Amino acid sequence: MVIDLTKLCEDELIELNQRIVERLQLIRSAKSLTQLARFSVGMVVEFHTEDGQRRTGTVARLNRRTATIVAASGRWRVSPSLLRAVDTSQASTGSDSRVVRMPTHRS
Repeated sequence: MVIDLTKLCEDELIELNQRIVERLQLIRSAKSLTQLARFSVGMVVEFHTEDGQRRTGTVARLNRRTATIVAASGRWRVSPSLLRAVDTSQASTGSDSRVVRMPTHRS
């Protein structure tokens, strides 16, 4: 599908732009939800901070666009695309040994 932009007036271009932005937001939202669905509260995950340090923690909450991670260094809100699940049988007991698994409540 080819759209000849030279034939569109300013109002039509603005409307087209708004529709494109809405569509891109929908696609990004769907992608984020898909990535977020890989995780659950209580899972042990790891991620890298902006300065390159690796952090390991436990998923405390799944938000709309991020996951709240509790680590020895504090609480972090992290994009699901930056998280990686950790195999707890192979998890190190280094500096993050103060992180405790949060109990799940079942009704």
